[in-house]
Amino acid sequence: MALIAPTPQLKQDGNNTSVLVSEKAITLSCGPVTFPDGTSLTALNASKPAFLVFRQLGGGIQQVLDAAGKTWTAPSTTVAPQNLFWNDKLQAWQAIIVAMGNNDSSGIPTFATDPLSGFPKYMAQCFFSGLDSTGTQQVGESPLSAQVKILAPGQNNVAGLSMDTNDPTTAKEIEIFLKDNAFIEQGRVVISQDSAGFHVQLIAGGASVVLSNNGQIVLSPSNSQSVQVNGDIAVSGRVLIAGIPVLAP
Repeated sequence: MALIAPTPQLKQDGNNTSVLVSEKAITLSCGPVTFPDGTSLTALNASKPAFLVFRQLGGGIQQVLDAAGKTWTAPSTTVAPQNLFWNDKLQAWQAIIVAMGNNDSSGIPTFATDPLSGFPKYMAQCFFSGLDSTGTQQVGESPLSAQVKILAPGQNNVAGLSMDTNDPTTAKEIEIFLKDNAFIEQGRVVISQDSAGFHVQLIAGGASVVLSNNGQIVLSPSNSQSVQVNGDIAVSGRVLIAGIPVLAP
């Protein structure tokens, strides 16, 4: 008969949440794990409790983290799981997952959900074995945990200011952004300098307004949208349509 393991949980600051951040430690917790007779599996009768971390990509593709090789790969029995430790106070098996500074073999962050697509999403599964009251070895595994998003460093900031360089004396561009509660950017202001001069760009919803220091103003609505003016328009210069001057009626 098999050990009975509940669905593990991925928590941050002791709370269950579907969006986690890299700047804080993530706690994996699974318990209580029991034998069929109701006896708990603890540090006294367990052997090699372990876990694996999986990620779900867009299109339903699932991969497992090979922690030793520092790479994501197709699920396989050859991937070695990582160890769990026993928390006697909580009567649960746990592990601490550190996302900050955790890079794969290519130097890419191991955990980094794209706020726009919502992928990858991450899950964990735990594996147990131990001796029951008769001395018989029992094994069991948990279901996969609920999927969570793990945001890369800085992605949990809903507002911020950035430059194109760490040296403000040589900066050519600065940006100010604001995101909603789902960490999706809703607006951005970009002030930049190029060979044509200085520009101030306002961006929101796929539309933009660009003001240049030569006096030019460019309005670009998003696809299928229009530019709406509430009020009168007084034109003192030419009106061009597709570059061709037209006379107003």
